[in-house]
Amino acid sequence: MIRTLVLFFLILSSCNSSQDKFLITNIGKAQGTYYNIKYVSSSNIDYQNKIDSILNKIDQSLSIYDSSSLISQLNKDNYVVADKYLIDVYNVAYQLFIETDGYFDCTSYPIINELGFYKNKKSEYIDSLKIIKLLNYVGFDKVKLDTNSISLPDNYSIDFNAIAQGYTVDVIGHFLTSKNINDYLIEIGGELLAKGKNINSNNWVVGVEKPNDKIDFTDRFQFVVSLENKSLATSGSYRNYIEKDNIKYSHIINPKTGFSSLNSLLSVTVIHEDCIYADAYATAFMAMGLEKTLEFISNRDDIDIFLIYSNGSKLETYSSDYFKNYILN
Repeated sequence: MIRTLVLFFLILSSCNSSQDKFLITNIGKAQGTYYNIKYVSSSNIDYQNKIDSILNKIDQSLSIYDSSSLISQLNKDNYVVADKYLIDVYNVAYQLFIETDGYFDCTSYPIINELGFYKNKKSEYIDSLKIIKLLNYVGFDKVKLDTNSISLPDNYSIDFNAIAQGYTVDVIGHFLTSKNINDYLIEIGGELLAKGKNINSNNWVVGVEKPNDKIDFTDRFQFVVSLENKSLATSGSYRNYIEKDNIKYSHIINPKTGFSSLNSLLSVTVIHEDCIYADAYATAFMAMGLEKTLEFISNRDDIDIFLIYSNGSKLETYSSDYFKNYILN
């Protein structure tokens, strides 16, 4: 899925150093969006060039916008010898496909593409018959991993945009940890991972926007959370959509019907240990809807969620019990 969703604004200390610690900030473009990485270092070494190199390598593997990437080769030839990045995301995508009973399905790409969400030229009308026909080529269980090669049936295509940014956040986190940096906040396109403490030895503090069509700078945040050693991702239906006959069709597709998920959920925020899972679950829950999501998490102690949903003309919220502990009053 395209991740032009809720943005996260980092609420951080303005201090750049404290005793023998230095706060380093790396900002740039990646994966069609922006990244904002902050890390506390005793050596004051800036790793931005190496981080940019990691981002480029991931794009060469996972970017559907790069015609020479591995995933583009897979979609063209129905077969590719995969690298570690492609195998990693395949394994998580397959796991989520099974766990969510098919509501998380990365072979929905042809339908999302048909609707114009990947072209920045959204369809003026929805060809229902064509969408139904494309459903014949949706089903992640048909994608096969054999040792280090991945294959697709004819007419299938795949993208991992629903988890690529979360996965990339995790990869950069592993890189920083390998450099003995254990205090950092990594954010790419709204998906983030907070490890350790900030420069003032406090938890990292992050604000999550309200689900409005446009940013209201006078009343911006739904809530502010304090995070340590946790990942957070939000998915929403209220900014990236097609509007036809006064009905808004979200970019989040129900893989079972081929059409936008027309349910009451407006926004899902997930906290998890790993950003790839926070990213994937947030998308899956938007497709599943309120009732299925609540049922799904009822026996899970590794997922904390905050939901915003419509109840008639009213907006209501649901917070899992432990999620409330992250919210700052």
